[in-house]
Amino acid sequence: MKTAFSFLLVVFLFLSCKSTKDLSIVEAPKTRFVMPELKSTLNVHYKIDKQAIRDTFNTLIDTYLASDMELSYKGVHVTIDKIEDATVEFAGRTVLTTLPLSIGLDKATIFSNINAQGSLELSFVTELDMTAQWTLVTNTLLEHYEWIDKPKLSLGAFNIPVGSLANSIIDKSKSQFELQIDKSVNEQLDIKGKVLDLMKYVEKPIALDTVLNSWAQVVPEKIYLSEINNNEQWTTGNVTVQGRTKVTSYEPTDKVTGLSLPVFSWEKDLDDTSHINMVIDFGFDKMNQYVEENFVNKTFSNDGKTITVKDVKIFSEGENLVSLVDVKGSFTGVLRLTGKPIFDNSKQAFYVDDLDVKVQTKNILHRAGAWLLKSKIKNQLKKLMYFSIEDNIESIQEQIDTQLSKYAVKDKLRLNADLRRLIIDKFVIDTDRIHAFTTVNIYLETVIYDMSLFETPALNSVPMRK
Repeated sequence: MKTAFSFLLVVFLFLSCKSTKDLSIVEAPKTRFVMPELKSTLNVHYKIDKQAIRDTFNTLIDTYLASDMELSYKGVHVTIDKIEDATVEFAGRTVLTTLPLSIGLDKATIFSNINAQGSLELSFVTELDMTAQWTLVTNTLLEHYEWIDKPKLSLGAFNIPVGSLANSIIDKSKSQFELQIDKSVNEQLDIKGKVLDLMKYVEKPIALDTVLNSWAQVVPEKIYLSEINNNEQWTTGNVTVQGRTKVTSYEPTDKVTGLSLPVFSWEKDLDDTSHINMVIDFGFDKMNQYVEENFVNKTFSNDGKTITVKDVKIFSEGENLVSLVDVKGSFTGVLRLTGKPIFDNSKQAFYVDDLDVKVQTKNILHRAGAWLLKSKIKNQLKKLMYFSIEDNIESIQEQIDTQLSKYAVKDKLRLNADLRRLIIDKFVIDTDRIHAFTTVNIYLETVIYDMSLFETPALNSVPMRK
């Protein structure tokens, strides 16, 4: 489980926030901007190969049957052996176990040893619950047993049925069988230690942007587990961590959870998509770097008129974005482009649509010539204040996939992430940057093929490579 959640933090390096509208709201800060605390939800959909569960479970059963079962009845010594692997099925918060056993009855008499052999199938139901202290509580009952081959005493040429004796032995030993199954289920599903390790990873601060020196930290407040489902090959469910997202310009001191764990709750159904909310800053320095690289020396033309960009600078003015563009050509001088920016979630782009174009001479603004205001030139100038993130989604997905590959373990563990559209609900224009309240919805999946993976100490400390 710790590996599954380490993978969440790798993905978190690239992400953000949430909205249902296409167009975001723009504001200017009335006072100095203070970074708010936002809530995030990390959801991991898990798939565990049912054969992997059976293998681990049967290893535990074998251990308990070999060491703990001492049965006798009315002087008859009883031996049991597992004749086939037990099957395990999950249904909500219930575990259904079927255990096929051979049973041997042996009694020494003054004349000879009397023995009998038989086989039966036992069916157990284990109910699961969790205490406030994150202790898993299991309650197992033997619901039913059925003889495959009823025992018969062998006395020379005679076979004497001893079904009633065998039934009495099973009924008397019912509590011992229940105890062994209960131990096996509890040990396989015990998660307190794993959750404590998870909290250390989730709370670890993450460097979002080393240039801006931004750090993000999730402070867990609640953890939810969905009820467990089954299909033919997989046991599936969701694990959800809810917490406060904090972004700072300095690296916070790691918070160590110790023995404290967030509030736990069962949920029948959980969203399988993560919604990671935070404020992402778009610095004017980076925006200026982008327009310089893409538009300096670029020429715009219309009806024989041309202008070539010599220099460009973007800054804010209240709720407006301003771009001073030094041009030459049919007009030589400085153009001042002004407009209120929007983020269109359907276009996945940040831009100014209603653009005002003026000529700036010695800090005096003049109306631009009519040819500069014609739609073709004006629309070309809009490109200087158009910033798309859609083109970056594919490359970010590739980066995520590369990072996740470091945590995959061949034939044992696969991690998947499907990055979905970034949503910006609103943004605040500050003096040197834009604070964007953003959400990225991302589907996170952990596929487990071998449960022994979680018994490897090395895996808990370093990433495993394919």
